[in-house]
Amino acid sequence: MNREKVIIAEPIHEDGIEILKRKCHVVSLPLGSDERVLLSQADETDAVVSRGFIRITRDFMRAARRLKVVAVHGAGIDHVDLSAASELGVVVFNTPNALIDAVAELTVALILSLLRRIVTADRAVRVGEWNRKYLDLVGLELAGKTVGIVGLGRIGEAVARRMRCFNVNIIYSDVLEKRQLHDELGIKRVPFHELLSVSDIVTFHTPLTPKTLNMVSDAEFSLMKKGVYLVNMARGKIIDEKALERALRSGRVAGAALDVLEEEPPRPDNPLLRFENVILTPHIGASTQEAMRRTSIQCAEGVLKVFRGETPPNVVNTNAPHR
Repeated sequence: MNREKVIIAEPIHEDGIEILKRKCHVVSLPLGSDERVLLSQADETDAVVSRGFIRITRDFMRAARRLKVVAVHGAGIDHVDLSAASELGVVVFNTPNALIDAVAELTVALILSLLRRIVTADRAVRVGEWNRKYLDLVGLELAGKTVGIVGLGRIGEAVARRMRCFNVNIIYSDVLEKRQLHDELGIKRVPFHELLSVSDIVTFHTPLTPKTLNMVSDAEFSLMKKGVYLVNMARGKIIDEKALERALRSGRVAGAALDVLEEEPPRPDNPLLRFENVILTPHIGASTQEAMRRTSIQCAEGVLKVFRGETPPNVVNTNAPHR
């Protein structure tokens, strides 16, 4: 009996793979594969599990004539051609609930690292610059600061809940007013530009859409308080990197922590690599053992649901007819 073929486009936790192997023929692409490699596997492919680093294009979906489902390992879906998926009858679902804690915790870690210059302090000790503790390694306390959260979805809310214990003032900007959280978390919704003008720390947790593309550029940086700190855990293209570079050089931005970039991985000549007050991590917001396991299992279970003719959780193109 023929078994459905499932492509694992990027590495995922073994527990999810094992669930799929019991029912399916599983092919894991080599580390560092690209769209060309994925396209070469299109023949007789029934499902793809994607972490977002290889684009799932119309060309691939057309070539993969048996393709029924794309399982997104995580929350971001901007790498999938959703229009093509809907037209071609391919179900696309994501797994946002599996990574909430991991991303929220890294957000807090990066905020504290920026304010206390932890990464710079570590480097200083390693090269014998212990006495910098009396100079430029004097940091800031988080207590008493205003934290602006852009995007109060699942992760933004989780960040707000964790920020409460630091005695900060929390404001947020979102297309929806989450009034039920105002009293519970002591937060307030404000217009985006007002958030930028009053926040000491701005952290981004919004999806990449045509409206959020380059939502922070020179005009937005000009509104910010001098010495603001930025954290981007969302998508790199939300922030205009050239404008960020100018804001860092002018001192408008005192520091930035970026888990995502416009181009991933960055080119060696990316100017942001040269700033000591910029922390860069390789898109590891969801990279904890616990989150990776949860996400892989949810992907596997969702794929098997589609194969059984059922609807998985978190379908993002609900109008897609089944192939």
